[in-house]
This record gives sequence, C-alpha cells and structure tokens, in this order.
Amino acid sequence: MYQYLFKYLVLHKSLAIPKLGVFTMEELSAEIDTTNNLMYPPTQIIYFKHDEVAADRNFYHFLENEMGQDLADVIKELQAFSQQVLQEAQTITGAILQGIGTIKIDNNGLFLFIPERPLDYLFKHVSIDKSISSVVTISKDSNNEESTVLAGEALTDFLGQTNEAETSDNWWVYAIALLILGIGALLFYYV
Repeated sequence: MYQYLFKYLVLHKSLAIPKLGVFTMEELSAEIDTTNNLMYPPTQIIYFKHDEVAADRNFYHFLENEMGQDLADVIKELQAFSQQVLQEAQTITGAILQGIGTIKIDNNGLFLFIPERPLDYLFKHVSIDKSISSVVTISKDSNNEESTVLAGEALTDFLGQTNEAETSDNWWVYAIALLILGIGALLFYYV
C-alpha cells in the first residue's frame, strides 16, 4: 500500500487518507547563496494535517487501477490501512509511511509528523562563479522572506540575450515574399 500512497502523492501533490489526514507536497525552487557562492537544488517538502477527511474519488480509482482490485475491496483495504496507521502512531516508534514520513500521536492526542529525508541529498549544492552571484539581487516578498532574483539587465546579460527592440526583426520581408509568391501562383493559374 505504501508505494501506491507515495506514487499518488508525487503525481497529485496531495493525498487524503480517510480518518487520518491530508498530506501535501510543496516544491521549493533552487536558491543561490551569494555569501558562499553556492547554488542549492530545488527540493520538495511534505506537510501533514490531521483531519477527518473523505478520500478523493480519484484516489479510489487510482488505487483500483494500481492494485487491480474492485472498488469495494480497495475501500476496505484503505480503511484497514488507516486504522492500522492510527494504532501504530500511538506506539513509541510511530507509524512509518515509507517514502512519506513518520506519524506519532503524543500523550495529549496531538499528531506529530516527521517527514522522511527528502531526495535533495542526492543533488549536492553547486559552487558558482562570483560573477553569477554578483548579478543576483535580494528581494523580500509579502511574508518578509528573502529571495534571490536575477533581474533586469543583469539577467539578460547573464543569459546572453539581447533586448527585442535592439534586434532587427525582418518578418515583413518574409510576408512580402509570400505575397509575391501568392500573386505569381494566381497569375500562373488564371493566365
């Protein structure tokens, strides 16, 4: 069952398990550390919210296709799995959902979720040239979080692109050539 849950979460970025809660996957973009001249790869973070949710109809159909069982068997197996996870979550080790993380229930009945180590450890950070990190500007968004952005002329120079107004676009030459060819074809046909 674990492989189906993880596959559905990766494909749909959201996974609702009845009686358990909702897992969501959020992607974080790559980041540039201008101080150390490093570029960190994009990563994914899995969040969990305990809630009494009903499973998505698409999720049932997904499990039905993947497991090769009929809908009634899939629903029974998912309910049994959900109950098993709730029981394991009350133990000291918690319920380990392979590929997703560990769910524990503390003494107060609160759900604790510890996401499994993301796959970004496979992609190491990259050392970048100082010229690249010098064209990066730091901006703050509405949440007062800093983000690095290449902007303006620095971005176009970095990418080796020129401004569209500066390039000569000769589309009209091709349009006139097609017009002359069209007139020539009409004259050839009718004359």
